[in-house]
Amino acid sequence: MRRRWMAQLIHDIYPLHESEIFGGLAVGELSSIAPICDESRFSEGALLFAEGHSAGWLYIVTEVLVALQTSMRVPHATQPRRTTVALCGRGEIVGWSALVEPFRYVLSASAWDDCRLIAIDASLLRRSLASNPVIGFVVMQSLFQVMPKRALQVTEALVKERQIAAARFQTFTDR
Repeated sequence: MRRRWMAQLIHDIYPLHESEIFGGLAVGELSSIAPICDESRFSEGALLFAEGHSAGWLYIVTEVLVALQTSMRVPHATQPRRTTVALCGRGEIVGWSALVEPFRYVLSASAWDDCRLIAIDASLLRRSLASNPVIGFVVMQSLFQVMPKRALQVTEALVKERQIAAARFQTFTDR
């Protein structure tokens, strides 16, 4: 019985410990977060969440990739299109907006391929972090390292996308 309990604990805790947001926590601290986590699977192309919507879930990628996307209107297009601005892999978090007011997703996320994630109910996580300020402090420090990294990825992707669009537009107008 103890062996089964230990195997389940390792199954629940290891992906959390491997993540960029919970990696600084001890096993005992992670065991208080594990009960609010669920394993989720998404098919290729499935939308995890949409830009601008209420942020109710935080995800940790455990297998394959998740694409972070934004709507962008290029100069020659009449409708905005979704542009992938970052790919998140194993151990990376998706949906960090669920922990920061106003709790609205700033990007959309979709499964790059069939993928597995850990889904964490954001309101339960926020409540857990508020009730244990030491854990909350460590998690928020980790989150504040993720946020500028994502901002840089988005900035680089958007600049590149604009350069490509400008070059296409220039080629079109030169004809």
